[in-house]
This record gives sequence, structure tokens and C-alpha cells, in this order.
Amino acid sequence: MTKLSKIIAIFCMPTLLCCCKDDELSIKLSPYMGDELRIDGYYYKQWENKTAAIFFYRNGTILTTYAHECANLNDFEGEMINLYDKMRNDKSRWGVFEVQSKTIRWSGWSTSVGGGLPSFECIGAIENDTTFRITKSVNSDGKEFEKNDIYHFRQFYPKPDSTNTFIK
Repeated sequence: MTKLSKIIAIFCMPTLLCCCKDDELSIKLSPYMGDELRIDGYYYKQWENKTAAIFFYRNGTILTTYAHECANLNDFEGEMINLYDKMRNDKSRWGVFEVQSKTIRWSGWSTSVGGGLPSFECIGAIENDTTFRITKSVNSDGKEFEKNDIYHFRQFYPKPDSTNTFIK
């Protein structure tokens, strides 16, 4: 390596490292002590022929599933159980949430096409302890997107563990 290439490498390294850093989440981790939402299962949304779900935990974390094409929720649950290890080790599946009165917010990481993982936030209204509606999402650049995603509760046991290496 020539002296010039070493100098270039030294000056370019911080820039390269900076580009690969994951965004910070917009919500700080805080235990959920409320009763506005049930947490003894998962909340799911369905659209077209797909289902996705979110697990909420007392420690303030969430685990989101991959969207699956399944004929019914029993098949979906079988897929979740089969993919739990993969989801547990995927940072883009984890996030944190908070509830204030009848408002729910969560923040997590999106997948990336290069560089670090961008964060996002979802905001919505709690209708009752088994239903909530996400009305808006905001990406890490501050761009807002209107949504109308309705999530319904389904009791589920055994619920996946909230232990992960991404949320501290």
C-alpha cells in the first residue's frame, strides 16, 4: 500500500463507518405497566391474502413478524413458530413501544439496501384492549405516510421470548 493510498484510507474510513450506522429509535425503552392493551398474545393485521403480527412485551419491546400468505391464523401461527429463531436474530423485527392514554406509538428499524438500518415510527389510536388502528407512519427522514392498518388481538401461548441483543 502506498503512502497516498494509506492517507486516503484514513480519511475515508470515518465516512464509510458513518454510513453504516443504524438509526436511533425515536422512542426510549420503558416498561409497559398499563392495561390499555392485552399482551398475552399478538396483534395481527390482514390484507389481500397476507397476515403479519406484532408481539408486545411488558419490558416495552415489540417483535414484528414477517408477512405470510396463510389460509388461516392457525397456519400463520405455525409459520411464526417455525421462523421464530430467524425473526429473533433480525434487528429489523425489533422495536419499542409506548402507550399514552388511547394513543399507541412504536419505533423500529426498516430493512436497508446499503448502509445502516433506517428507523421509522408508527402512530395510532387504541379502540379497546383488543383492537387498535395505525393511522400514520413516519420514516427517519421525517416523511409522513397515512395508514389505516387495523390490528386485532389473538391470545397465543407460548408467546416468543422478548430477549434480544438489539434493544437495551
